[in-house]
Amino acid sequence: MRGLLFVCLLTVAAASPAFAANTFQNTCSEIRFAYSGNQATLNAVCLKADGTANATSLTLQGISNQNGKLVQGGGASTFQQSCGSISILVDGPYVTLSALCRTISGASNATSLSLDNISNMNGVLRQ
Repeated sequence: MRGLLFVCLLTVAAASPAFAANTFQNTCSEIRFAYSGNQATLNAVCLKADGTANATSLTLQGISNQNGKLVQGGGASTFQQSCGSISILVDGPYVTLSALCRTISGASNATSLSLDNISNMNGVLRQ
């Protein structure tokens, strides 16, 4: 009986994708990069637990340009100050931030960073 209860709980958790971590792309659409003032944001329309759609945005935190490479760290994001052609790519279970970023020498470098720390919490993006 305990095993059956465990399986039922797992099934309910799997059937509630609006609460699953790191799979926001399964319950969100119109995922794109945007600026909010001088902040870098991720915008999307995400499903709530009741199935209704909610427009939401998340300020991306801790991403910087380190000599032409996107790097995840702490604090406010600064990559948008030295990178262009910024986009969000969704490919199945993977969501990637892509950009052309300046190197120390002034050249442009194509770089990307996996956004695997974002989730949809009842229609709201969380990092």
